Amino acid sequence: MYRYHAIPDHAEAEKNQVDMSGKTSSWQNALAYRSLVCLVLSLSSLAATANEDRAADDNATPRVTMQQIEDAWRKGDFIFAREGLGQLAAEGGSAVAEYRYGRVLLEGRGGPRDIPAAIKWLEQAAGRNHVSAMTLLARLQLSDETDITEGGAGTAPELSENRAVDLLSRAAALGGADAQYLLGQLYLTGTGVEKDATSAYTWYLAAANQNMAEAQYTLSQLYDAGLGTAVDPATAVTWLRSAAENGHHPAQFRLAVRLKHGDGTDPAPDEALQWYRRAAETGMPIAQRELGMHYLRGDLVDQNVDEGLRWLQTAAEAGDAGAMSNLGFAYATGLGVTPNDQDAARWYALASERGLGRAMVALARFYETGRGVEQNSETALGLYMGALETSDAGAAALRLGQLAGAGALDGRMAPHRMVPWALAAAVERDAGATSWLERQAKDGLRPALTALAEIYLDDDVTGAQGVKLLEQAAMAGDPAAQLRLGQLYLQGKLVARDYVSAHKWFNIAATLGASEAARLRASVGDLMTPEQLAEAQTATRTWFATQEPGPPQTHQSISNPSPDSARE
Repeated sequence: MYRYHAIPDHAEAEKNQVDMSGKTSSWQNALAYRSLVCLVLSLSSLAATANEDRAADDNATPRVTMQQIEDAWRKGDFIFAREGLGQLAAEGGSAVAEYRYGRVLLEGRGGPRDIPAAIKWLEQAAGRNHVSAMTLLARLQLSDETDITEGGAGTAPELSENRAVDLLSRAAALGGADAQYLLGQLYLTGTGVEKDATSAYTWYLAAANQNMAEAQYTLSQLYDAGLGTAVDPATAVTWLRSAAENGHHPAQFRLAVRLKHGDGTDPAPDEALQWYRRAAETGMPIAQRELGMHYLRGDLVDQNVDEGLRWLQTAAEAGDAGAMSNLGFAYATGLGVTPNDQDAARWYALASERGLGRAMVALARFYETGRGVEQNSETALGLYMGALETSDAGAAALRLGQLAGAGALDGRMAPHRMVPWALAAAVERDAGATSWLERQAKDGLRPALTALAEIYLDDDVTGAQGVKLLEQAAMAGDPAAQLRLGQLYLQGKLVARDYVSAHKWFNIAATLGASEAARLRASVGDLMTPEQLAEAQTATRTWFATQEPGPPQTHQSISNPSPDSARE
């Protein structure tokens, strides 16, 4: 402690004045000695106090610095980083410390997750206009509630999309690229705000101009789709290139595709190959697959079978079903390799297990003929049926139609189920499928009548016969035929234009479950006079009153209840 010494009073001061002659009296010498002693004692006291304070500081927790925290973080010492950030945040005055401490608590680094405490510190940082804190808080508001409460202590705040919009708007206005991008997403989807493609485009553009790759990629898609801006493929490619150069892997792949085909830009095969390779080397399976096929086929680059197989197998090992199917195709056809049906079947099977329709169809053909596998028609049929549930349903339906036309499916399933497949094959000029439909139509199968009519309507010679088949199926209660017949009367195609007949058949088909017929009924109704509408309504009631209900005949695409059930 500092020590204070007495100051002489006024009387003593007068007594100890200096002699005007310049000489010093004896009492003055005594005073000088006394002052020197006091000075020495005072300095000793100060030194002792400094030693005491230093000892106290040595016993206290040393003040951590942000540099020490960052060094610890890089070393993976999250416990030290968490404790240090907590100390700095508690001292106040640093929005950076508050934000980082809130994030550590949120992520559960160096200790358990503590969501309410994390939000408290993030809110304090956001109150100081810390852009990243506002953006992270907005993300929390938009998260699934279980995501932000799991493992947290206390009660998490109520989620609010409006709160997220407010936070992001503030952060975006302050130049936060992440906030600008997220705000663009909200406007594009109408989350928490009214959907507005123009505002979405504006915020995406702001983020893209800050070199944010994800925003640049999305902006290219907006230019392709004409959302919030005019359709502009060339500008779309420009932004796609920016995203690709910033390391955005999907952008690199999409840029390669566009450069290969000259989509929105001049074709550039050499550059396309470079972008395929960049995306492939980042571990993107679809890029690895495409690069492998180019090497295997020898297009865009000199053929290199070993390189092609290497990339295809890399993609396949990553679980890419397309690469597996392509390997099956290579071994089945001898594309750059020695044909091997067993290897082809193995790769097709692996791709089929992952639900790839084209691989299912290819493997089914192998099982049909016993190629590379033991022949099994039931397994083949199961694979075709499975492929009907995929994006390759067309190929499966075509083959099933061919099998139906050949009689290979007779007795294995109901005829009405095979009609759409037979139609798909008949459209491709399969004579057996057409003959099968004709036989089923002759036996009065309503879906077959309608399907055969579609084939006949496309031929000027058989067009009138197609109309008759439609009328027969429509009168028998097939809503697909009724819908199609109504369209012919509305268009005046192969029949005279007749709004009353069109409205009648649309009305009946809509009652029997054809949703498109209801829309067309309203459209044609706008073209009719009240008298015509009354006539059409009477014709509809007459049909339901006189039509003899037949047994239900299921159609794959349109439910077909009996007229009695429709009236109920």
